[in-house]
Amino acid sequence: LDGFREDIARLSSLETGNALPTQSRNEAGTMVDILRYFGGLAGEINGQTYPPDPGRLLYTRREALGVVGAIIPWNAPLMQLASKIAPALAAGNTVVLKPAEQAPLAVLRVFELLQAVLPPGVANAITGLGEEAGRLLCQHPAVRKISFTGSSAVGALIMHYAADKIIPVTAELGGKNPNIVLADANVDRAARGILQGLRLQRQGQSCSAGTRIYIHDAIYDAVIERVLAGIPSFRVGNPLDEATQVGCIVSRKQFDRVERYIEMARQTPGARILCGGQRPEGLDKGYYYSTTLIEGVPASSPVCRDEIFGPVATVSRFTDFETVLQEANDTPYGLAATIFTENLPAAFDFVSRIDAGFVQVNQFAVAEANIEYGGTKMSGMGRELSLASMVQHFTWSKTVIVNTSAA
Repeated sequence: LDGFREDIARLSSLETGNALPTQSRNEAGTMVDILRYFGGLAGEINGQTYPPDPGRLLYTRREALGVVGAIIPWNAPLMQLASKIAPALAAGNTVVLKPAEQAPLAVLRVFELLQAVLPPGVANAITGLGEEAGRLLCQHPAVRKISFTGSSAVGALIMHYAADKIIPVTAELGGKNPNIVLADANVDRAARGILQGLRLQRQGQSCSAGTRIYIHDAIYDAVIERVLAGIPSFRVGNPLDEATQVGCIVSRKQFDRVERYIEMARQTPGARILCGGQRPEGLDKGYYYSTTLIEGVPASSPVCRDEIFGPVATVSRFTDFETVLQEANDTPYGLAATIFTENLPAAFDFVSRIDAGFVQVNQFAVAEANIEYGGTKMSGMGRELSLASMVQHFTWSKTVIVNTSAA
């Protein structure tokens, strides 16, 4: 796959709208890295031995589940396919993967290339609508595990299908993630972290995007000034243009969804659009949208509570940590959270009390292959990536007792 990275990345940009220089090219590299990482873990799956008992040998062994059904979204298809198939295959399973109907082509190209190096039937892809192909994949009697990434609503359906067969599910679902900046934070680093957290390389179409931004009143103006100054440097344009950093939204349906929430914010008393809220100048064709920050939106508003999945975030002032922590946790989601502070005790207090499965302090980066990733509450169940997650979610444990006595 490494030799085909550029072609795969270009194909992904054509169908997702993600910018080739800042997202698809990097994502193709991440795909290769994840596959290499898990390839090195294939021999690291171990059971346990128990204290010897006279005349008996007691141990457990981990065995492959069998056929794994995987369903991935359209926002980062290359990274998602690697996160599904790499641990499944390394653990000894076979895989049937369904890509999103909006972005199947790059995924199918990867599977076409895999056929040259894997035995027939080990890595398989099917296409179709989620309500048809996805449902049938989950309900197929040969499938013994489902690994799903997508919306919380569809995740609930997937778990229902799996419950009928009593098979395990790993579900990485939506998020509405808080990004909190305390009064003692490094202003420049916090501003960079907010910009990184907007996930503009995917047009904000990321479940881990930090779209609820809370900044302490003491440094609010300084941080916002830097963030607003930085946004124009993210050039919006043709995803295949080497000068582009932000591409276009994936579909008319998603574009219209973003516009509905922007209009909702405009109709909200006290709310103010600090930047964006419209198509970029000169890009009146295609699904391009300016990065939009909205101030003064009540915490109860759908703009603050719903996963919009676009280049849109709310920003709020706060003065009391307990109040902002309560507001950060007041969400059905629990995927990711970030805090910027120079006070490590405050940071660790936040880590222990925030309802999120992936927490970062003084940075906003993406998940890494060697560490677990996943959420809580309506953001999902189970974990992806890492050796521990591979063993837990793609194998099952068999207990063995061998009587070695003479009689």
